[in-house]
Amino acid sequence: LHQDDPDLLKGQTRVVQAGVAGERTILTEVTTVDGKEDRQVKSNSITQEPVTEIIAVGTKVDSTSIPSEGTSSLVEVKPELEVTTETVAYDTLHQDDPDLLKGQIRLIQSGVTGERTILTEVTKVDGKETRKVVSNEVTTSPVSEIIAVGTKVESTSIPSEGAPSLVEEKPELEVTREPVPYDTIQKEDPDLLKGQTRVIRAGVAGERTILTEVTTFDGKETRKLVSNEITTAPIPEIILVGTKKEPLPLPQPKVETQTILYKTIYQADDSQDVGTRKTKIHGVNGQVETTTRYTRDQTSGQIIESSTSKNLVEKVDEVVLVGTKPSVETKVIANNTIYEADPTLPYQTEKVAISGKEGIEKTTTSYQVDTQTGQVTERDHQKEVTAPIDKVMKVGNVETVVTPIPIKEERRQDPRLDKDLEKVESQGDPGETTTTRVYEVNSQTGELLSHTETSAVTKAMKPKVILVGTKENKPHLLPVNTELENAIDVRPASQGMKAVDLLSNPYVTNVLRPNILGRDVISKKIELKKTNPTITDDEVREVLRKEYLERLSIKDALEETKKTLDTDLKKVVAYSLSVLRNTAETRAKVQADLEANKEKILLGLTYINRFYNIDFGKTNIRDILAYNPSSFGKKVTSLEWLTSLGSMSYDEMKLVNSPRTFETYFGKVTDKSSLLDFLDYNRTTFTNMDGDTWLKDATKAIVVEKKSKEKTDENVSLYTKLTSDPAKYGAEPQQIDNRKQYNMATLLGLVNIKEPSIYAITNMATVSYGNIGTYMDSSLAQSNPTQYKTELEKVKALVELTAERQAAYVDTLYRITKKDNQSKLVTNRLIVDTMKKYTSKQNAGIKETWSKEFGPEADKGVKDFMSPLGMYSPPQSVGAEANGTGVRYFIDRVLDDRGSATYSHEMTHLLDRTVLFNNYGRRDGTGAEFYARGIFENSYTPETDSYFNLNFVYDESDKESFYNKTPERFKSVADLKEYMHGSFDVLYTLDYLEAEASRGMSAADKAVYFKQLLPCATSGSRTPVSYPNPSVKPTHQSEEIKALTEADASMLGDVHSLIDNHIVVNRYIIKGFTATGKVDANGYYTVDMFDTIYGVNENDKGMSGDISFRKQAFELMAGLGYYEGFVPYVSNQYKQDAEKENRPLSDQYIFEKILVGKTYAQFKKEQMDERIANISKLKSITIDYKGKQEVIASPERMKQLMEEAVKEELAQIKAGNISQKQYRFIETPVQKLKKAIYKAYLKESNEFRNSIYTS
Repeated sequence: LHQDDPDLLKGQTRVVQAGVAGERTILTEVTTVDGKEDRQVKSNSITQEPVTEIIAVGTKVDSTSIPSEGTSSLVEVKPELEVTTETVAYDTLHQDDPDLLKGQIRLIQSGVTGERTILTEVTKVDGKETRKVVSNEVTTSPVSEIIAVGTKVESTSIPSEGAPSLVEEKPELEVTREPVPYDTIQKEDPDLLKGQTRVIRAGVAGERTILTEVTTFDGKETRKLVSNEITTAPIPEIILVGTKKEPLPLPQPKVETQTILYKTIYQADDSQDVGTRKTKIHGVNGQVETTTRYTRDQTSGQIIESSTSKNLVEKVDEVVLVGTKPSVETKVIANNTIYEADPTLPYQTEKVAISGKEGIEKTTTSYQVDTQTGQVTERDHQKEVTAPIDKVMKVGNVETVVTPIPIKEERRQDPRLDKDLEKVESQGDPGETTTTRVYEVNSQTGELLSHTETSAVTKAMKPKVILVGTKENKPHLLPVNTELENAIDVRPASQGMKAVDLLSNPYVTNVLRPNILGRDVISKKIELKKTNPTITDDEVREVLRKEYLERLSIKDALEETKKTLDTDLKKVVAYSLSVLRNTAETRAKVQADLEANKEKILLGLTYINRFYNIDFGKTNIRDILAYNPSSFGKKVTSLEWLTSLGSMSYDEMKLVNSPRTFETYFGKVTDKSSLLDFLDYNRTTFTNMDGDTWLKDATKAIVVEKKSKEKTDENVSLYTKLTSDPAKYGAEPQQIDNRKQYNMATLLGLVNIKEPSIYAITNMATVSYGNIGTYMDSSLAQSNPTQYKTELEKVKALVELTAERQAAYVDTLYRITKKDNQSKLVTNRLIVDTMKKYTSKQNAGIKETWSKEFGPEADKGVKDFMSPLGMYSPPQSVGAEANGTGVRYFIDRVLDDRGSATYSHEMTHLLDRTVLFNNYGRRDGTGAEFYARGIFENSYTPETDSYFNLNFVYDESDKESFYNKTPERFKSVADLKEYMHGSFDVLYTLDYLEAEASRGMSAADKAVYFKQLLPCATSGSRTPVSYPNPSVKPTHQSEEIKALTEADASMLGDVHSLIDNHIVVNRYIIKGFTATGKVDANGYYTVDMFDTIYGVNENDKGMSGDISFRKQAFELMAGLGYYEGFVPYVSNQYKQDAEKENRPLSDQYIFEKILVGKTYAQFKKEQMDERIANISKLKSITIDYKGKQEVIASPERMKQLMEEAVKEELAQIKAGNISQKQYRFIETPVQKLKKAIYKAYLKESNEFRNSIYTS
């Protein structure tokens, strides 16, 4: 250690304490086996601690000044080292000795005193002595005296006879002493000449004492080491070593050459442009030679230095001419546009009255130069202004609105027509009301303001005249005949029928015995064994038999039929006797048949009551069909008819089989070959309605039909879609018969809906069905009718809104689809809403709210419509599921905002192979989710979502979103490219500015700010494809987001380097809060527009990963177009071409086709460079940013804002205040800025219909 010593002259040193090396003892066990030596370290420890050497370092500066007159000169004496020793007393230790008789003592080790050495520095100045203790330490440790104290008690026992007496000798203590050598300590002495030494303390050897206990037993000697320690410490020898040097020889004379730099003088030159320079006189550096010589002062011995100088080269200053030529700047002064009203022009038409002209401001600027720095500054400005001429626009401010006066109906009674029959006598003619509105005009904007209004009827309305028949004529019903109704006593039969139980009656059990599926037995047994472990298969089948009967949905109808049996059976008797004639014989027969077939008659009445309780205008055909079947032309009694009908089997009783059941049972009675013929016959007999009108009149279901605005000739009415040939809607030949049967069963189910329990939505492509009980508490109909009506109106509004959205989506696809593909959108795809029941409980799970399939707890719509038509299914923990021909909803609900987004998602699964991809099919290597989530699925929260998305569904006119406000933005497929190209005009510009803002970062900061999106071995699921030719089998890739190393980050520079090195920004999140790791194929990923992906992926053997696939698909749509870039990339368009060339369909192959030989990286760089070149042309915008209005009038300001945001974001990342670390969404500074700028340009460009650049 070195210590400053203010009393020691600077440059001198002195040893205060000599260093002593310590000692480490290593014990090694050496074992030799079969000549092989094995060494094992048993101990390795410091047995003697080292002593630190302490050296004093002088800091005193020796004064060379001459004392003032009268001031005594100080006499300094060098310090001396005084050595003093003192005795250190030893301790006395007593220890028990079991071999020494009690009361005796023995000296084991003599005590030896130690020695303490005190080093004192003694200094005398002007006769005054100063003493300073430098060291005080024990130099010889004392040796403790050890005395053994006897504890043995002498035995007095006499040895047994014959036992040998042991001879024991007392142990002796052998003392051995060995010398311990002393150390030699050297201390530097600055007053002693170098090479000389002086001993100031002689060394004294120490002594080691070894005590060994020697015991002899039976003549055998045993030795035991008791102690081995230093009893007298050695005294180190101290030697002073001289360090004083002899006077140094004089240095040789030194010659140095110094360069004298020339100065630069700047002069103004009006003949040169500002920013240019020209050298008038070139500068020359001067040179000076300096010679230094040395002498010694004879008195002090000090070396004296003296120097002389001479010029070798004269210095010449450089003269630079700096351009100060005056500049002329010309600015255009915008002229105003003044708007004036012109009632002679068509309404809202604008016409130029005065063309106007822009003004010009010409500014001449002169400059001056700083002669020292060359900096050019402006001196003065001279302006010359030509005033602008305002443009005058005339605006048509008179609006004429012709409003039709609706035709009113006049209903006139006509006794010539049958009662309730209606006939249109005249269609009428709508009138017209003409309204004239005269508007004021805003002179600055041309906007039409408040107006005055006048109205007048310009065409009288002629009413529609409808003749309503009053002539009584009901050919299908006989008049009431009380005598016949009471001809026999129906009470015994009625009582017997009322006792029939659907689930337990033997006849019903036999005739309605279902064919129970084996899989149902297995699953039900597993379920029931949880509560009844010993249940048998027969018991399980009995439980299932009752459940199957419940599925027929006739149980409630049977109980309702029982309530009116007394009256209904009298009608059965009366109409039967009217056919058979009323005789004693026929009455007896009717009585006997009635009682013998009571179960069949009950089932027949129930079937008609459940499925043929149909209104045709004001006529319900249930009674006609049940009591007077012969009115349809065949002579048959009601009793015979109902008995026959009640004999049908379980399968014949099912609603889904009702068209075939009609042909089997009803056809021979009604003389109609099909259910549709029968319904149409009654419709035309009892009403003047067409089928479309009749269905909506007959059902209490909420039906909303939305015609296409693009294919206006397509009838989307529910009746037409159910009754038209399924081939029209794309059914394959083998499917047509089953589709017809199902559609007619659905129609029959709809017209038997007697309360608003379900809804139906139709458009050109789909038919949706759902339960009203999913969206409101249906029990309010009984508990609070007023509230029920209010809630029902809300649901109706939701149905109407959803119908509009679905139709808008289908129409948008129709507009962008190639003409030869548009017919594929005319379909009857079935959309089945969730079976969840309404609940006010927040966050209720799907299993908790899922309706039962049947029974008292089942939703009314489920029980009466969904289940009997096979639309019911168990719950699944998914939003929805496309099943090839339609869609089932589970967690999501059709009528919610999210439900319409789900509609777009699932329809993508159904249409991507054909309509969306021009019949080329999904690209090999993809799965269904590659296209839905993240590409075609619509955002339903557009004010917060910012991933790439096209709004094909919603009218978001009242929202500030990141997308087109309405689907009508895309009138044609060309609009998709226009929109996406404009979108990337903004996005590429912002991405470039972010890249530029990061260029100045250190490699360490870039490694924090960026990540890499790299290709890796495929993982996840892909649709399997077989390849008979192995050479065309692709090798697909997935992707992985990894942290960036500093080495990789050091290679990053401009935006091109970010593209080449697969860079993404740190804020990019794969999904949820996962920011790094594998991106498995076919996942639910979105790509945020503002979380920049610079890198590209181009697989030469197959397709790339999910994230790059989505991003590059949108980039190709923007750069090339939908059918020119997007479809070829995402589909199998070039698969056959690739396989003909014996190559796999890969990214590289597709890019060779659509990018004309360029790599994707080259394509993206060109796209980026296009936007970089146009940055100076960006239009000025005003953004909402950081709580205020920020005007961005120049690229420089935008760049400045981006640099500030990037700097803030880097700090935020380093602080860990980011989404993936906090597990909550945190908007980053760059995201905030990009979003604000993007929204402003989206609005300013009218959703990219106009350019974001100045012309």
